[in-house]
Amino acid sequence: MYRLGERTAWKQPGPPAPSPATCLFRSISTASHIDVSARGYPLPCFGRTGGASRLRASGERAMKVLFVWDSAEYLRFFDSVVEECLARGHEVAIAYNKTNIKKLGGLRGLRAIEGRVRVLGLVPRNKRMWRRIAYGLRGTMDFVRYFHPRFTVATAARARMKRKALPAGYRWLDRIPRLPPAAVRVLERLLATVERAIPVHQPIVAFLQREGPDVMLVSPLVDCGSDQVDTIKAARACGVRTAVCVASWDNLTNKGVFRIEPDLVVVWNDAQKREAQDYHYVPAHKITTTGAQLFDKWFVTQATRDRTAFCARVGLPDTRPFLLFTGSSGFISESRAEVAFVLRWIESLRSSGDPMLRSINVLVRPHPYNCHSWDPDPLAGIPGAVFFPRTNYDPMDEVNRADFFDSIYHSTAVVGINTSAMIEAAIIGRPVFSLLAEEFAGTQQGLVHFHYLALENGGCVRVASVIDDHVRQLSECLGDLAEARAETERFIAHFVRPHGLDRPATPIFVDSVERLAAAAAPAPQATPVTTYLLRPVVLGGALIGMIGAWVQRPHPVRWLLRRSRKMTRRTTKRVGRTARLTAHRGAKQAKQWREIVLRPLRARR
Repeated sequence: MYRLGERTAWKQPGPPAPSPATCLFRSISTASHIDVSARGYPLPCFGRTGGASRLRASGERAMKVLFVWDSAEYLRFFDSVVEECLARGHEVAIAYNKTNIKKLGGLRGLRAIEGRVRVLGLVPRNKRMWRRIAYGLRGTMDFVRYFHPRFTVATAARARMKRKALPAGYRWLDRIPRLPPAAVRVLERLLATVERAIPVHQPIVAFLQREGPDVMLVSPLVDCGSDQVDTIKAARACGVRTAVCVASWDNLTNKGVFRIEPDLVVVWNDAQKREAQDYHYVPAHKITTTGAQLFDKWFVTQATRDRTAFCARVGLPDTRPFLLFTGSSGFISESRAEVAFVLRWIESLRSSGDPMLRSINVLVRPHPYNCHSWDPDPLAGIPGAVFFPRTNYDPMDEVNRADFFDSIYHSTAVVGINTSAMIEAAIIGRPVFSLLAEEFAGTQQGLVHFHYLALENGGCVRVASVIDDHVRQLSECLGDLAEARAETERFIAHFVRPHGLDRPATPIFVDSVERLAAAAAPAPQATPVTTYLLRPVVLGGALIGMIGAWVQRPHPVRWLLRRSRKMTRRTTKRVGRTARLTAHRGAKQAKQWREIVLRPLRARR
């Protein structure tokens, strides 16, 4: 059995050993729709190998798996699943709903594996009137979930959803502080019924019919007003099996709702299973628990550098013990606020009564997409404190992944605000701490998933409400690491690997997908007559929302006049362009008529 304690000594380690369970995808020529530079990525291989020969020997049919992700960045959550499917001889295709110019790591990763998988590019997107209406309706559903009493304290998440997804004409819903859970469920069910009136986007249907997958795996489906609802609708129309795969520990409580019920929901643990039932209203028989597949790699990864080489790389002055502070995303902790928090935290360490804490080194590792306020270096005048990396970095890059692991591996303990790196630190066997701060109240105590980490809730993080308690916890724990190791092992056993510490989640994940593919395919669903009857209701709701948004504007009449002039100019331009094109084509056809028909006739005379 895998035991966390086997790899938890923070003292000087021996020479690094090569990873026994990584395989490097070879680089290939880029596709026309990917215009980023090539780079190889190590994707962990777990479970069975030699899949093609195994399938031939057993007579099993290889399945066609289609991954549909919100963006290519989700490769980092499911890279091991992709590799396991390939190892078992299955055919894999990947499509995504959008590209993010700030996060190109996923596109580089797709380029590295293209040739072994089929990279299909962007899913067809609806750009017509119904897409705007669908986004507003789905955004309203996402906002209504925050009426649930469990989300009363989730002020930051609620404000984000209001800003990003709730139509302006329905902002008055924010005046409702909370509703009983039964009322929220009724509202969500009602809105989901109305949402069915949104027409199926036929280009997606054609896309799925052309690809013909046995099973379609969608993630995350819970983004604000997600277009992925259209993908599952199209799959239903084609009779394709669908599964929603939870990408991260906060997806089911920190974002929107499913809005449509898939054939299967793949979650990490029992906590997420309860969330899927209580907040997304998915029946228990449609939920399977597999463990956290994205963390499998950390159970087998080894340090790539010894302590001396690592400290020299990141800029630490010597090889003394150091604390690692792991940064959070921009939503959790705004970059400038995080810098100020870290400076206060280091000052409290330097003024503590514990000689070890006063002299301990500090390494700060900013979040890859939230490190702009770390330049210029705010730690330049603090001895024994550095931050690394010093620029935005790709978390999927092989070197950056190694640096991340080594940062945790060589640290004495890990401190953070609210980040998945706390879970990764627990897997690697380091004690984890967090300090509550007023400026982060909405993204610490206000978020459901943060409470799973607290020690009193069966988690692995020692959470302190004041700085003095935090310093005392650090001093006590660093004096005796055995208890912290036992706490982290208990947490990992039920949160990350509920089927056993020695059982990787990736093979269990793929097993569940194979069972879904082996089940009878659902019959293609035709559009019910009731949806046509509901469409006037949807259009009326959209019109009311537009009128409400118009009335709320500071100068509605002036805005209406500007809008009218803009539409008039646009219409005039289009009509003029059409008229010029028609005249050009008419002249060209007249010329061809003269040359092909009239000129030969005149010549005969």
